[in-house]
Amino acid sequence: MRRAMLDSPGELRIETCAQPVAGPGEAIVRVMRCGICGSDIHSYLGRHPLVVFPVTPGHEFSGVVAEVGDGVDDGILGACVCVEPSLTCGRCPQCVSGRYNICEELKVMGFQAPGAFCDRVAVPAEKLHILPDGVSFEAGALAEPLAVGVHALDRSGAGAGGTILIIGTGVIGLMVLTAAVSEGIDVIAIESDAARAQVARSLGAIEVFSPDDKGLARMARKVQVHAVLECVGRAETADMAVRLAPRGSTVVVVGVFPGPVPVRLDLVQDGELDLTGTLMYTSADFERALLILGRGRMDAGALVTHTVSLEDLAQGYGLLVEPGKLTLKVMVDVGGDA
Repeated sequence: MRRAMLDSPGELRIETCAQPVAGPGEAIVRVMRCGICGSDIHSYLGRHPLVVFPVTPGHEFSGVVAEVGDGVDDGILGACVCVEPSLTCGRCPQCVSGRYNICEELKVMGFQAPGAFCDRVAVPAEKLHILPDGVSFEAGALAEPLAVGVHALDRSGAGAGGTILIIGTGVIGLMVLTAAVSEGIDVIAIESDAARAQVARSLGAIEVFSPDDKGLARMARKVQVHAVLECVGRAETADMAVRLAPRGSTVVVVGVFPGPVPVRLDLVQDGELDLTGTLMYTSADFERALLILGRGRMDAGALVTHTVSLEDLAQGYGLLVEPGKLTLKVMVDVGGDA
């Protein structure tokens, strides 16, 4: 079968290897679609501190169950699925409490374990999620980043009838937006790129400001924002999040920061702000993401701006290393149509 290998930063190749065999408790998924994530680019550029080289990247994927191992119900053979790519120990205090997304021994497919830029991949059967009827493989591959948005929204504490402010409308910011709109939460966004701002409006943002818009400060004073979600991962946007957060609100750190960032703790203290982080998702978040997809509340076509073949994976990486006018999700068509 075909398999991508990231041998070291910048060294990405496609090789031929033997097909995996399902072990006890495992299933073999024939990969159909797999998205390229920003974290994949960090690995490719040598900026991801936790990747273990060499590795097959890819963790946002959907496919068909082709084989099952001992102890797995063969009734799922042929099922169309997406996969929760987090591998956990099940023993640490976080796992025992149900917060296995912050497992002390967390491994993620595509970074510390074999990923899905390949024809077939072995996964724990418990990590399979059946795609709802009518959900395409392309949309199914977006369940993983959508689950990130669902979990981040949950961490914000915002509910139906509330309002949130999203800073940055890249893929993850748009996933938070999609999750919020599906829950009846109003979304105001801040985005410097006009094309991305338009996508945010098309997905339901009631207003989108540019960072230098003079109306932004007035909005912050007048609108009762329940939470600010920073979805960029830069020092200046982290500072903006704390400065714009209304007194008594919550700031959620969604963006991934490359290193230490100064925070205005005087504003956190004086405004009684709740400052919280968010990491990945749990199975419940995945199921909520699939409900959103099953109800047709996410426009995959607005998010997937480019599609490449597995052989052209390096080209797909290049689209994100140096993004064009509007590059959001780059999808890899691994298996064609089932």
